[in-house]
Amino acid sequence: MLIPNLAVLLAERRLTISKVSEDTRVSRTTLTALASGGAKGIQFDTLNTLCQYLKISPGDLFIYRPFDLSLAAAGQPGRSSVEFTIRRAGKREERCCLICDAQYIYAADAPRPTLEALRIRLTLPEEGDPAQAERNRALVKLLRALPASILSDLELEILRAFDQNIDSTLAPDDYSPELEWPW
Repeated sequence: MLIPNLAVLLAERRLTISKVSEDTRVSRTTLTALASGGAKGIQFDTLNTLCQYLKISPGDLFIYRPFDLSLAAAGQPGRSSVEFTIRRAGKREERCCLICDAQYIYAADAPRPTLEALRIRLTLPEEGDPAQAERNRALVKLLRALPASILSDLELEILRAFDQNIDSTLAPDDYSPELEWPW
């Protein structure tokens, strides 16, 4: 799977989408889709323009991940799980699971309950069949090898699943969600 790396490149250069659009005449919509990971493709002339403007090669604009990875997270307090589905070309789909301990922390000194933090700790299941345990260990190895930007996107996706169950009247905008990986 190819993952656009434009957001990182722009941040490194302290550029905005507006500035790049103005300088290159590439539409803001196209740049936004590339920066957010929502693009389904890119025209060769757009690729060429961005490479020339940013002084990069096409390989710098994308991160290649030799598999597709999706996840399903149950956003409930206490022990639940995050299930990962891995698809590789020519191989069958694999499902792996990490145990998830979600802890919602409320401010003790507030006049009414106010969410202060959300802490999620992922761990490997200790029991179960040996084949599943081996797949789970392989998943951790695979996750460790991912670039930080992809791991960060996965982290946001997991946190979003748990964030959906938070009563917005209890959560201030500045509460701090955290996720701890099993390594």
